[in-house]
Parts: sequence; C-alpha cells; structure tokens
Amino acid sequence: MANYLISFTRVITTHDPESGNAIFEKNIDSTVPFEKFPVPTGRPPTSDYALAYSTTTFPVQGLSPSTSATNESKANLDVKQYKSSLQNLSLLNPDSGTACTIVEVPYGNDIAMHRTVSLDYGVVIDGTTELVLDSGEKKTLRKGDVFIQRGTAHAWRNLTKQDDNNGTLHIFFVFQPIEKIQVKGGELDQDLTLGIK
Repeated sequence: MANYLISFTRVITTHDPESGNAIFEKNIDSTVPFEKFPVPTGRPPTSDYALAYSTTTFPVQGLSPSTSATNESKANLDVKQYKSSLQNLSLLNPDSGTACTIVEVPYGNDIAMHRTVSLDYGVVIDGTTELVLDSGEKKTLRKGDVFIQRGTAHAWRNLTKQDDNNGTLHIFFVFQPIEKIQVKGGELDQDLTLGIK
C-alpha cells in the first residue's frame, strides 16, 4: 500500500495581516502524505489515509493573522493545531473539531465493520464501493456519489475493477463530532473492531 497512484495536493488560504487580502498559506507543505489506516493491534491495515486538514474547535477559532489586533499566540490557531496533529496522527474523528481525510483502499481490500462517534460527509473520488451496514443493508456508490453517515456501524467493500485506476478506491471524508447515539439497548460507542469479533 505504499505505491500511491494519485498524488493529492492541498491548498490552504489565509489572510495577509497588513492588507487583509486572501493569500495562500506557505507554512504547510502542499503534498498530502498518506499513512496506514488505524486498525486494532495485531491486525494488518487494509487501507491508507491522508489527513488533509483538521481542527480542534467547532466553530473553528483563531483564523485571524498576527496583527496589532491579534496576539501571535492567538493567531492562525487552526494552522498551528493542524501542523501539530501531523506529528501525532491518531483518531480520524476529533472530539471537538473536524477532520478532512482521503482514504485509499487498494484492489482486493475492504474496510471491516466499525463505528465512529461522528457525522461523516463523504464523496467517492475514484472507483466503486459497497457501503454495508450492520443491519445487512447495502448500497453501491460510484465516483461522484455522496453519502452522509450518522454515527452508524458500517463497512466498505472495494468493488473497483482492476482495469479502473488499478482497482484503487479513493473516498473523501469530512468527520464531525456528535453526541453518542442513544438506542433502546443503551449508548452506541466508537468501536473499530466490530468486523473482527
């Protein structure tokens, strides 16, 4: 899973502290690096992901540049936090902010049943996938299809044909924190091991 077929570029905008005009952020590399998808200990990763951006607050705070009106310690807090998060990648879904990720699933691989405590917006960038719910319901999603996942248990099957992008599936996600789901049996918590119990 180390030979990435697509190189994703990240462009971040900010403000010139003097003029207030929009400019491009120059302190973060435009290349979006991929990492192994987090899986339970002892299990091999079946996909990779790239954290294109993340925040730790919602609504997002600290976007102002450093000026006489905004102290350096309170300026560009989201950029500082994101740079720090790249040094310690862990959870895909932050407790109080957002995460923008790209997931890559190679040909013949799937992502096992799991649940995150998040509301996920997603778009299939390349390939075809089957979204499988723990109820057994399934939907096939193709390039350009959009889905909204509301804290549900789900799995991803890569149905991409090998002659289409070497069979690689790419999905773009935005994760947002949610309150834990309450059902008759109690509270639904995050569980990345549902598919391997």
